[in-house]
Amino acid sequence: MATLVTIRTPAGERWVLAIAGDRFVDPDTVDIDREFATSELWALPGLADAHAHLTMTNPSDIGGLSDETMIRNIPATSWAHVERGVLLILDKGAGSDLSLITLHHDEDLRPEAEVAGALIRPAGGYMPGFGAEVSPNELSEHVRTKASKAGGWVKIIGDWPRRGQGPVSNYSLEQLAEAVEIVHAAGARVAVHTMAFAASDAVAAGVDSIEHGPFLTQDDLVSLGARNGAWVPTIANMESVREMLGPDSSGGRMFTEGLNRVRENLPLAEDAGVTVLAGTDLAIPHGTVSIEAERLHAYGLTSAAATDAASTNAYRYTGRTDRLSAGSPASAVFFDQNPYDRIETLQHPALVVHRGRLIEGSRAGLS
Repeated sequence: MATLVTIRTPAGERWVLAIAGDRFVDPDTVDIDREFATSELWALPGLADAHAHLTMTNPSDIGGLSDETMIRNIPATSWAHVERGVLLILDKGAGSDLSLITLHHDEDLRPEAEVAGALIRPAGGYMPGFGAEVSPNELSEHVRTKASKAGGWVKIIGDWPRRGQGPVSNYSLEQLAEAVEIVHAAGARVAVHTMAFAASDAVAAGVDSIEHGPFLTQDDLVSLGARNGAWVPTIANMESVREMLGPDSSGGRMFTEGLNRVRENLPLAEDAGVTVLAGTDLAIPHGTVSIEAERLHAYGLTSAAATDAASTNAYRYTGRTDRLSAGSPASAVFFDQNPYDRIETLQHPALVVHRGRLIEGSRAGLS
């Protein structure tokens, strides 16, 4: 037996599918015994958080967590996403490779996931003791022999402030380029954290995703867009860091300048073909990537583009195109209003279906 469901996209397309088990199927091939009343709702394949950290619950956790705590966090943080309709996660690394345990967690209880292992940084190049300490001269050997690529991503810290020096690049263009080549040959992608001026070297090195990236240049955006690269601005995170540092501090002023450039760059990125993605990065609670979508809209994207950044862009970027079709996983999130018209709609899903199951708390609307 199967459940009938009507799909209506924010762009206005409409079609009917059936849910059988954990898959969408052609409704003409199964016996229908019930229906989800979705014909007047708007559907997305799910929301997507492209910069999450499932082993942690808040920014202070970067100071260090036990293995037991990280393992315990993954089921709770994973479910926090699912119940809010976030059905795809790109976990951009942790203090160790324990982040990869996410891939072994029950698929019914977590979003689809791609995961980086221990993030890579040199001595003095990030929070002390967090991630894998890798000197610049050892970067290539580390990503070849020690960095896990099982989750599909390798995360490198591109720059970090040093006392008395301001932000400093951790790895040279040549070192990054060689590392990217090695990771790509292994079938994985590279994400680079850059809050300052390592962005241009990272783009030139061929990285797949720029995380934060307030100081990307227009030339960087053109280069990134030409190869379908991604940019995850994490605006809420950068605003949070600015407030923590103090707006009048040297770091706070740098972040203000960077955020102003983000406001200028977002429309340019869209025009250049950059895949803009929404990411929370612990600045807002797990499952609330909709808030980051609102920040993207406030900083220059249309409601439609900001919605796509928090949903369909990530599915397409990771090769999950045309999910809402016969044969694809029966996962979708439905809204009372069209998020292309009202971005704040994303905060209030009317119905969440994950792997064929209606998530408790959704308005089932069975007929």
